[in-house]
Amino acid sequence: MEIPMFRAHDIRFRRSGVSQQMLEQLAWALARYYHDVLQVPSVVLARDGRHGAALFQQTVMDALTAIGLDVHLEPNPIGTCQFYYHCLTRAESGGLMITASHNPGSYLGLKLVGRNLEMITMGGGAEGGLEKVRSLYAENSDRVPAKREGHVFVADTLASYIAYSTRLAGIGEGELKDLSIVCDFLHGSFGGAVTRALQGLGVNVKSLHLLADGSFPAGDPNPGIPESMTDAYAYLHSHPSELLLAFDGDGDRMDVIFEGRQLPPSFVMLMISDYLLKADHSPAHSRFLFDVKAPPVVLSAMAEQHKQYGIVQNGHAIIKRIMQADGYQYGVEESAHYFHQFPRSSDRDAAERFATENTLFFTLVLLKAYAHQPSRFKAMRALQDSFFRVREWSVYIQDTQRLQAMLDRVSVLMRQRGARRLTETQEGRSLGATLYRKGLDEGDEQQEMAWFQVFERLSQSEDNLVRYEILSSDEALGTEIQQLLTDCIAGFSQTT
Repeated sequence: MEIPMFRAHDIRFRRSGVSQQMLEQLAWALARYYHDVLQVPSVVLARDGRHGAALFQQTVMDALTAIGLDVHLEPNPIGTCQFYYHCLTRAESGGLMITASHNPGSYLGLKLVGRNLEMITMGGGAEGGLEKVRSLYAENSDRVPAKREGHVFVADTLASYIAYSTRLAGIGEGELKDLSIVCDFLHGSFGGAVTRALQGLGVNVKSLHLLADGSFPAGDPNPGIPESMTDAYAYLHSHPSELLLAFDGDGDRMDVIFEGRQLPPSFVMLMISDYLLKADHSPAHSRFLFDVKAPPVVLSAMAEQHKQYGIVQNGHAIIKRIMQADGYQYGVEESAHYFHQFPRSSDRDAAERFATENTLFFTLVLLKAYAHQPSRFKAMRALQDSFFRVREWSVYIQDTQRLQAMLDRVSVLMRQRGARRLTETQEGRSLGATLYRKGLDEGDEQQEMAWFQVFERLSQSEDNLVRYEILSSDEALGTEIQQLLTDCIAGFSQTT
């Protein structure tokens, strides 16, 4: 029987469905994987502020030390990016972060990394990564303590993490002084780090829902859910502010709200790209990696500015691996995750770098751009308004054959409209999705004509679910394509 807690990219489960005995069994499976398979001498162990996270952290710590591994313990709730920083400073350590990211408070889970921040996922990592952990969990072999019990070293990396991020972002003395912004942390675990960093730089920051609270009284810790942002928008209505930054439960996602509307992450990356290049150790060789859903107008602007870029299927681990393997310095996912190849120390000339997330770094670079060129934000808003978008929606068809018939029919309709079908990048990597494009050239650059792009992706987390999104040069064309798809889907759909 399939164990429901093991997902494609991490471990995640509802607390109510997992007993303490199951948590202990999982903790020992993790301990065996890090001790026997990864053979690391120690593990960085951290947690966010979710209910049950502290008890689970204790359970995991007991298993790790019992098997003979040392533990570098973050005893208080922190954000995932601070956890990644801690792992970055310990070359030989693995890492376990207890979190369920943006999921509701009823969820708990873990993110796993090996040496040098290697992501441990299903099929990714030594001996299959999570596949091996799942196998060890199912075996549930006898728990034999090691002759030497591991030591626990209590850590506090907040101050060094802030100093590291500030120096890498190239923030000069007084550069951000007297800027005014609003931040909403949705009672996640990253509010203290961001607020302390900004206050130390003289920023006037209003921090909403600052204290970590695993019951998440403001709503699910996901800024992409409108209901969770109700308080933030109410505050903006009574206290007008141009810029609001919203973070998810573990702080590895940053939504940028400018003049009351989100600036999509790809637009944010375009906007701050010059500042990133100025802070880079080798800007002439810097390349940017964009999610397959990035709008063509953004990629066109990158090309016009002679900036090198590529596109990639979404998925944090996939993006990081491709950045590491192919030498991309920066990456962005349309779910509001930002990536960089970070050095172990704040020395910008360091040669040894590892692809990971640090939303504090990107927050500081964003504010640097806001302090020096606020007009860039308005320019990105104008660019965002220059095309039409039908936001992503999902279609569920229970019967697999009927689902495939629908996909085939959509493909025929798109070809009849003159669209090209793309499933791979120019380098031959899978996009993990299908793009139907018309009026856009091979380099994803916008042409002086009507154009549209249809994004189609089968869900990795839910069977028989397909997602669609439409971008077009104007509303009339986009609405026409939407109606075409809607009519097609209606002939097959059982639940939408």
